[in-house]
Amino acid sequence: MSCVQQEETSSTGLRGREFLIVETSKCIYCGFCEPVCPTLPHGRHRGYGPRGRVFIARLVALEDFYTDGDEESLYSCLLCGACNEVCPARIDIVRVVREARSLLVTR
Repeated sequence: MSCVQQEETSSTGLRGREFLIVETSKCIYCGFCEPVCPTLPHGRHRGYGPRGRVFIARLVALEDFYTDGDEESLYSCLLCGACNEVCPARIDIVRVVREARSLLVTR
């Protein structure tokens, strides 16, 4: 089993904050996800793309802090999964966005 597969296996049973911390820590901010994202060209900043959303989700999980703009960025995601297909770290970005949204709703 490769290192990536081990990380995937270890984070699948987690939920909420714990899942977000583990999953977002795998991001190397390579940007491969950005060209395939349908919402990034229409957003005001990189937070409207997958890489930005991963960063925002990490902040929400670690610091319990977010702005209205961060919330808008997370909710602008279509959950289409195009970013998941190209992510070399195999981050489940769609689930990251869902879990981050869930944390926002419970606050």
